[in-house]
Amino acid sequence: MRFFKRGRTAVGLDIGSGFVKLVLVDHGGDTPEVCGLAIRPTPRGAVVDGEVIDPARVANSVRELIAEAGIRARNVVAALGGHDVFIKRVEVPRTKEAEAQRTFRREAERHVPFDLDEVSLDFQILPRRENKAHVEALLVAAKRERVDKRLALLADAGIRAAAMDVEAFALHNAFVHNYPETADGVVALVNVGRDVTNLNVIEEGVTVLAKDLPLGSRRVSESLQREFRLTEEEAERVLQGRQPLRGVQRVVADGVALGIRRAAAYLGGRRSGAGVGRIFLSGGGACMPGMPEALAERVQVETRLVNPFQRVPLREEARDRRILANAAPMMFLPVGLALRAA
Repeated sequence: MRFFKRGRTAVGLDIGSGFVKLVLVDHGGDTPEVCGLAIRPTPRGAVVDGEVIDPARVANSVRELIAEAGIRARNVVAALGGHDVFIKRVEVPRTKEAEAQRTFRREAERHVPFDLDEVSLDFQILPRRENKAHVEALLVAAKRERVDKRLALLADAGIRAAAMDVEAFALHNAFVHNYPETADGVVALVNVGRDVTNLNVIEEGVTVLAKDLPLGSRRVSESLQREFRLTEEEAERVLQGRQPLRGVQRVVADGVALGIRRAAAYLGGRRSGAGVGRIFLSGGGACMPGMPEALAERVQVETRLVNPFQRVPLREEARDRRILANAAPMMFLPVGLALRAA
């Protein structure tokens, strides 16, 4: 389904524990172009583990960010993730389209750890299955209460949400737009946030595994404060790369490496083929000094930072040097949201 008419702009809004990020994409030409970027810190303690604790402060921050960016559009695509979103890969007998909804409903009853009367359900069929008698799909369930609260927050900020997406799918969207050459093989897309790290395993351009790891840059900050007797402000300077300190990445790198190994083992047990060939890092935690090198060393796989604008051109008015120099990987998720109209 298209949520924006051709020729309209789309706004991707990512409300994270550490920062609120916004990307404006113009879909009016032959290819999408970024025509606006904005970022500001999330009010301290207002968002924890992806859950908005203080919606009034967050709504005010979103309102100020839109005003600061000079964006008039109020139709946005926002994201949901964290504990109230459940994603699982399932295999079911191939059926007619009319029967598919009932089939996946039965699968949801088996797997989803929420009351189905309280969730929104969806599924995404995965292609290229050799067994023609069965199909594989990603089953997605999001708590309706969480969706309603996010919509209410956006309304308080003067925004009407054109769509709500799942973080894992928005990240995948940004990835396939910017890295179409990775359509062959298996890659891991790792989005390191403040409290949660999203892990997507993408095979031949399709997400085949998506999970959240309960770790992020906040854990590194707290570890730095304990181990090196730093203040919170000093620890944040280390995370932002302004004060080098060897080994700060290991707290997250070890956890992410374990998650990737488990994902590879899971995939290896279900299908033949190569393991994870490359790793792409996004999110604020990816910007920690030496993070790509630390993860590459642990899993022995080529690891690099993403470029959200590799194949999504930036107009001159969107070239904010501060963001591009210090926070480009953080804009990957909102870029994926704003590209949804493409």
